[in-house]
Amino acid sequence: MLSSTLALAFPLAVKFLLDAAFVAGDRHLLDRIALGLLALFATTAVLNYIQTYWLTATGERTVAALRRELVNKLLEMSPGFWVHRRTGELTSRLTADIGLLQGILSHQAADAARQCLALTGGVTILTLMQPKLMLTALGVVPLVIGSAMLFGKRLKRITTGVQDHLAEATAVAEEAFAEIRLVQGFAQEPRERARYADRIGRVITAALHRARTRAFFFGAITFTTFSGVTAVLWMGGRLVLSGSLTPGEMVSFLLYTISIAAAIGALATFFTSYQEAIGAAERVFGLLEMESTVQDPSDPVELAAKPRGEVEFRNVTFRYASADPGEPPTLDDVSFRIRPGEVVAVVGPSGAGKTTVASLLPRFWDVERGEILLDGIDIRRLRLRALREAVGVVPQDPTLLSGTVRENIAYARGDAPDADVEVAARIANAHEFIEALPDGYHTRVGERGVRLSGGQRQRIAIARAVLKNPAVLVLDEATSSLDTESERLVELALERLLSGRSTLIIAHRLSTVQRADRLVVLDQGRVVEEGSHAELLRAGGIYARLFQMQFRDDQAVTEALSAMRVIRDEGR
Repeated sequence: MLSSTLALAFPLAVKFLLDAAFVAGDRHLLDRIALGLLALFATTAVLNYIQTYWLTATGERTVAALRRELVNKLLEMSPGFWVHRRTGELTSRLTADIGLLQGILSHQAADAARQCLALTGGVTILTLMQPKLMLTALGVVPLVIGSAMLFGKRLKRITTGVQDHLAEATAVAEEAFAEIRLVQGFAQEPRERARYADRIGRVITAALHRARTRAFFFGAITFTTFSGVTAVLWMGGRLVLSGSLTPGEMVSFLLYTISIAAAIGALATFFTSYQEAIGAAERVFGLLEMESTVQDPSDPVELAAKPRGEVEFRNVTFRYASADPGEPPTLDDVSFRIRPGEVVAVVGPSGAGKTTVASLLPRFWDVERGEILLDGIDIRRLRLRALREAVGVVPQDPTLLSGTVRENIAYARGDAPDADVEVAARIANAHEFIEALPDGYHTRVGERGVRLSGGQRQRIAIARAVLKNPAVLVLDEATSSLDTESERLVELALERLLSGRSTLIIAHRLSTVQRADRLVVLDQGRVVEEGSHAELLRAGGIYARLFQMQFRDDQAVTEALSAMRVIRDEGR
């Protein structure tokens, strides 16, 4: 406000300076006015520095806070949200969309406030000086406002399209980078280049459409504004010729008119930028206003410091939100129990709902009907953090972060000392290979652990579970994709990990369920058999059929490999 107010004093000072020189002929007055102008400019410069720094700093902090809020919100969203979203699209919202808001918040909003003050002050002073000329100058304002309203809506719509196409391009690139082995393994680099080029082409087309619209708008604003200035010059010139205005008053009025015209042009520019940012803001705040389908209870029940690990699925029915309402539920009235320290394996044909069982226990989704109990408490009544600290998962394809080996093991407990990390690695049969790495525990594993073998990644995942020390462990076929030697090492590590711990094994290969105390057989989302391995084989049901089928398949593969070796040897 101070800076803008001082800026409004400049045309008045020029009026007095010119009139002192050309009308009064007072040199001393001229010198004093010139020195006063220098002091005015120095003060304005200091105020502009303070204004620019403070408002820019405020805008940057606001944008940073907005990014933090968005990341926090996305981290809270349940897996059901991520099923329908692509990571690249959300990354674009976090970068490109908030980037549009950053320009508005960091400097354009401050400029708009300054221009509003300049416009208001200039109009007020000119109205007091020359009402007739002021009416001439304000004649262009309706045209400017009308143009801004018309083109602003179009720019908002076009910019929204640009951002959507950019998000799509980012998603395509992120997907290709994340699955680079698949892309290169199938020699599909040309296809991915073409996909990305197509999406970027759409971005360029939309951006050029936006550029044409903005160019036309600014051209129209420039013509309209300076037409108003020309009208003021013409009218003011007539008043000077008639003696109604002094030269100083004329120049002062002209400077105020130019200041008003510049303010109108700047506000029109701000309005278009604002309209462009509105679409981005709607998407960002749309994400911020979303609520996760899985939330902490309003009145949570506290879980014991050392849970016993008793798990019970009681009449659980579940259907994914994306499923057709006419389709049968993924799980239908499923009931079974895991006693403290017991190992239970869930088996069944593909699509029976085994992985869904593993996902429901840590409450990645909520059941539709029935309940899941941990130590006799419905897991929906527990804090999510307490529940997930009590449940550990070792997946079939473990995910590692791009940091060091130590950071990946200690991810389960960030404050774990080095000694605990090493003990966990020894239990997981991982210490020896870690020590052999170039930097030992401080070796960086690369994105998704690409610098390690499958067996090494799996043993680090087991070490992470050991360090977490959960009351309930979920194994999602943790050895199915490993070679024989790695499988043996992982099996030894799992034997140590399972000791005295409630365990749910999701078994696709039935050869891995020998360690289970009990088997639960699922078929089409329902429990159809339950018992030990020997009992189910004797019963001759689905489990026996699946086991015999896998045994025959394994035997056929073995015979085929033997035949290939014979052919190879004969060829030699």
